[in-house]
Amino acid sequence: MAAQTLQSRLVNASPVHYGWIILAAGTFGSFMTLPGQTAGVSVFFDPITSDLHISRTWASAAYAAGTLAGILPAPVIGRWIDRRGPRLSAGIIAAGLALACVFMALVDSRWMLLVGFALLRGAAIGGLSLVSQQVVNLWFVQRRGIAAAAASLGLAAGSMIFPLCIDHLIALYGWRGAYIALALLVPATMLPVGALLFRDRPERFGLTTDAGLPVPAKRVQDEPSFTRNDALRTRAFWLLCALGFLTNAIGTALLLNHFSIMQSACIGRGEALQVLAVYAGVQVAVTLCTGVLLDRYEPHRLVPLPMLLLAAAAVLPALSHGVAASWLYALCLGGAYGSQQAIGAAGYAQYFGRDHLGAIRGTSFVFGISGAAFGPLPFAASMDFTGSYVLALSCSALLCLLCAAASFVTKRPSAPR
Repeated sequence: MAAQTLQSRLVNASPVHYGWIILAAGTFGSFMTLPGQTAGVSVFFDPITSDLHISRTWASAAYAAGTLAGILPAPVIGRWIDRRGPRLSAGIIAAGLALACVFMALVDSRWMLLVGFALLRGAAIGGLSLVSQQVVNLWFVQRRGIAAAAASLGLAAGSMIFPLCIDHLIALYGWRGAYIALALLVPATMLPVGALLFRDRPERFGLTTDAGLPVPAKRVQDEPSFTRNDALRTRAFWLLCALGFLTNAIGTALLLNHFSIMQSACIGRGEALQVLAVYAGVQVAVTLCTGVLLDRYEPHRLVPLPMLLLAAAAVLPALSHGVAASWLYALCLGGAYGSQQAIGAAGYAQYFGRDHLGAIRGTSFVFGISGAAFGPLPFAASMDFTGSYVLALSCSALLCLLCAAASFVTKRPSAPR
């Protein structure tokens, strides 16, 4: 073991346990995924469709296809992170995200838009989000729930800050200029953070997990070690995938059509931006609370929480209108996203261990993020054929209830033989 210990002047010189540096860096990585997250893309959606003279339906289809194409390499990226470590991976992925923003600024046709969405979503979700979650899971084991939840706050904070900043940039420089600004921001911030601060698991540097914090003996569990094929044979894996798929499908559809939905409820663009801020603020609080619960309860036992909240968020726009209803909608949607993000960030590592986590999470990302690809399509079809989102919203609520029920017949997976 001693022969495998690595030396790092940065790790050795850290005034605190380097696990805290990793947690901060992983949180910032989640924050910087917003240029490719739906909350960030949604602000560009109307200006792009108007400038390129394309319909919202075609743009939604392009976003779906681009998301699916962008996320398909995630299993390969996950295995690459397992082999090469998060440091090299984060630097290359950050550079890729910056180039994707440059490409988006150059889009001048519907087919270029599809390719741009694929590059943007793949770099942000299939790359930066994956490696940022991975590095935190490598450094935290017994306190993984709260650590992963804390790192997910970067995404929630980004959802609060980026839409307002992007809207301001578009007002000043147009949507193309806003993408150029993002292309400059990413390498100036995330590239040095990933390349300088991300590190492989703490044991390789002679450090302990969980930032050196003591863990009560009653919480200590033997860490499992599942391969990707082992994980695919468990109910827990597919339950977590279903949770991610539904949250991304319905949540992406709601966020991508956020301004359209709010407009149908007589809510202006300024107030709609405030609703996004409320949603993100609730997401922060619920993410932390769910992280605390994950260190006490099995992840599958918490699945009904995001599913019931998401069902409520789907029903509200179908049954009610007005400012009060929109804020309640934001509370439910923020709660659903916050709890699901914490469960997804920590659940796979808790059930399947760290040894093959990149490959497992890469595969789960394909199933989970494919929801973001397909989710907007039923909503667009519902609007085109019925003139409202009611049909899509009602079906979404039913699927959430079915997923919540499935959690009651799922158990913690047994160690592979």
